[in-house]
Amino acid sequence: MWPPFRVLTTALVLLLLPHPAVAGITLDGILDEPEWRQARSFDAFVTTEPLTVEPAKYHTEALLYTDAEGIYVGFRNYQPAGVKRVQRRFARDTDIAADRVFVGIDFDGNGKSGYDFTVGAANTILDGVFNNEKNYSKDWDGIWYSQTSQDDEYWYVEILIPWTVAPMTRSDDTEKKMNFFFGRIVFDESLRFAYPDATFARPTFLSDWKPISVRQVSTSTLDWFPYVTAGQDIEDDKSELKAGLDVVWRPNSGTQFTGTINPDFGQVESDDLVVNFSAFETFFAEKRPFFTENQALFSSQAPLGDRLLHTRRIGAAPDVGDDMVTDIDLGAKLSSYGDLLDYGLFVVLEDDTGESDGRSYLSTRVQSRVGGLAFGHSLTYAERPTLDRDAMVNALDMDWQNSSGVRLRGQAFYSDVHQDANSFNGQQHLDAQDFGGWTEWNYSPSDEWRYKFFGYYYGDEFDMNDMGFLKRNDWLRLATEVRHDVNAYPQDSAQRSGWYQATLAYEENNAGDRLQSGIDLQRYWVFRSTREFSIAAHLENSSYDDLITRGNGLLKMDAQQSFRVKYLNPRGKRFTFELLYVPETKGTDKFSHEFRFSPQYYITDKVTVSGSVAYTWFEEWLLWDFRSEQLVTYESDLYDFDLKLDWYPDSRQEVRVKFQWVGVKSDALLGYGLDGDGRLDPSDVPVEDFSLSDTALQIRYRYELAPLSDIYLVYTRGGFWESEDTGASPGKMWQNAWDNITAERVLAKIRYRF
Repeated sequence: MWPPFRVLTTALVLLLLPHPAVAGITLDGILDEPEWRQARSFDAFVTTEPLTVEPAKYHTEALLYTDAEGIYVGFRNYQPAGVKRVQRRFARDTDIAADRVFVGIDFDGNGKSGYDFTVGAANTILDGVFNNEKNYSKDWDGIWYSQTSQDDEYWYVEILIPWTVAPMTRSDDTEKKMNFFFGRIVFDESLRFAYPDATFARPTFLSDWKPISVRQVSTSTLDWFPYVTAGQDIEDDKSELKAGLDVVWRPNSGTQFTGTINPDFGQVESDDLVVNFSAFETFFAEKRPFFTENQALFSSQAPLGDRLLHTRRIGAAPDVGDDMVTDIDLGAKLSSYGDLLDYGLFVVLEDDTGESDGRSYLSTRVQSRVGGLAFGHSLTYAERPTLDRDAMVNALDMDWQNSSGVRLRGQAFYSDVHQDANSFNGQQHLDAQDFGGWTEWNYSPSDEWRYKFFGYYYGDEFDMNDMGFLKRNDWLRLATEVRHDVNAYPQDSAQRSGWYQATLAYEENNAGDRLQSGIDLQRYWVFRSTREFSIAAHLENSSYDDLITRGNGLLKMDAQQSFRVKYLNPRGKRFTFELLYVPETKGTDKFSHEFRFSPQYYITDKVTVSGSVAYTWFEEWLLWDFRSEQLVTYESDLYDFDLKLDWYPDSRQEVRVKFQWVGVKSDALLGYGLDGDGRLDPSDVPVEDFSLSDTALQIRYRYELAPLSDIYLVYTRGGFWESEDTGASPGKMWQNAWDNITAERVLAKIRYRF
C-alpha cells in the first residue's frame, strides 16, 4: 500500500469507532416525544413569495423547545398528496432546489447578525450568516443536527442547534431574548411562507424577526479538528503527507477562540475556470475551514462587492517565485460578544517560500449598537517583507434605521502604504496615504416601492488590496435606484408577481473624466406556472475608459449599449433549464452576442446532471495586447462548457464529477494607438492572432463521519494550450488543452472533530 495511505487507513479505523448519541429528543424526524407537547407553537405563517402577506396556503407549524443541549425546532408541514413534494438531495451549502424549511436565529436579539439553518425535505442542509440586514454569506459552517420524515398529509423536520454553535452574549437572567425567523418553501408552486412577517425583499429583514425569550444554558467547549492529507502529484511524480490541527475553544457563551497550526488548504473543492481579459481582478469566494469558521464579526462588504478583509489573499502565491500557494504556519482568531461592545482579533503568519519571506496579517474589529444605530471600527495590517512593504487600513462604519422604512449606512476608509525600494519590487518606493468611502440610503415606504441612493469615493492612492478586495481606486460614483414590485395579480392572470427597476448612475475619476454613466432598466415576470422571464437594458453615454490601456492613456468611447433576455422554465420538473441571450457593445460600435443554455436533469432525487453551454461571438473585441503594448480589435469566438454530475447514495455520501472547458479563438483585425482626443488611431504595429484553451476536471468523493468531520478522496486534472494559430476547431482546441496536462493530482483527506 502507498505509505501515506497507511496513515489514513489507521486514522479511519479509529474515527469509525462508535460515538455517543445526543441526549434528549431523538432526532428521527418524528415529533412524538413528550417535549414537543411542551414546546411553543407558531403557526401564523404568511405568504412572502409572492409578497401578499396573506395566510399561508398550506398550514405550517413551527415548534420551539430548549434544554441543556440546545435549541430544538420542529416543523409540521401540511402538503397533501395532490401537491407535489420535491425531495432532492444536494451537497451541503448548495442551493436546495426542493421543498425546504428555514430557521433564523439572532442569538443576541440586536439585529447585528443572524444565523440561517436550512433543511431540505431529503435532509439536505445549508447554513450561513446574515449581516447588515440583508448581506448573506454561505461561508460559515456550524455544527448542528437535523432529520426529516413524512406521511401522506405532512412532512416533518426536527432540528437541534447546540448552544455552542455560535458566540453570543450571556444574559444575567436565566431567560434571554433572541430573535427568531421561521420559513418554508413549497418548491413546485414557488411559494414562500414565513413567521413572523419578514422578507429578504425588505431592507429591515433581520430587524423584523420575532423576539422570543428562551432559557439560556451556560456552556463551554473545546473542539479539536486534526487533519491528515496524503497527496500524489502525478505530473511531477511527487508525494506529500501533511498533518495539522484546528482548535475551537468557547470558554463561555460570548467568547470564541479559533486557532490553526499548519492548516490544510488542499483543493477538495475547486474554483471555477475564469478567462479574464479585463483590467479588474476576479473575485473568488472563500472555502477554507479556518477562514469560514467564526468569521461573521470580521465580515465587511460594500454594496458593489469591495471588501476590507479578503481572506483569499492569505496563503496565495508568494510575492516572488512561481509557486501558486504559500503555506501557513499558524493562525488565530478571537471574537467576544458583550451587551455593549463586541470585539475581535485575527492573526495569520505565513511560511517562507523559496526566495519569498512569509507574510503576516492582522485584523481587528470593534462594534456596538445603541437603539437603531450600529457603529464600529475595523483595522487591517499586512506586512510583506520580501517587498519591504507594509499596508494598514482603518475603517469606520455605521448603520442607522428607523421605523418609517429609512436606512442609512456607510464606511469611511483611510489607507497607509509604505514600501522601500528593492530589487524585488522594481526599485519602487511608496509612501502613500489616502481616503475612501461609500454610503447607501434606503427608503421603503411599502412592499411595493423601494428607493436607494449610493455614493462612492476612492482617492487616487487609496489601496486596500494587500488584505482586502478593491476593484479600483481613483473613482467617484453616484447612483439612484427605484424599484416597483407588483405582488398580486387577478386570479385569472397568468402572471403571479413581478417587478420593475430603474438605476441611474454617474461615474468619473478624480481628474473629472466621465467614466461609465447611464441608465439600467429591468423588468421581471413570475408566472403562476413558475416560469420566469426577464429583460434588461443598460444604456451608457459617451465616456472614457481609464483602465483598459493599463496606464497608457484615456480611451474615448461613443455611447455603449447592453441588453439581456433570460428565461427559466417551470421549476419542480425533472428537466429544467435557463436560456440567456446578451447582445452588447464592448468599446466599439459593434455588438457581441452571447448565447447560454444551462440545463439541469434530475435523473433521480439522488442523481443530478447539470451544466451550461455558452458561445459568444465578437465582431470587434477591443482588448489591450501586452505583447505589442497597444489596443487591438479581434474577431473572436469564446466557448464555455461546464458539466457536473452529482450523486448522493445516502445522507452521508457524496460523489461529484465536475468538468469545465473555456476556449478563445481570436483573429486580429487592427492595432490602435490613441489620438489627442483619446480616440482610436490605427497603428502600423503588427498584431497577432491568438487561441487558448483551458480544461479542468475534478472527481470527488466525500463521506461525512459527523457534522464538519469528513473523509475526502479527490482527483484533479488541468490542461492548458495556447497558440497563434486560430485554425483549430473547438473540438481540436479542447483536445489540445486536455493532452497538454499542467496539473494532475490525487488527494486523500481526513478531518475529524474531537
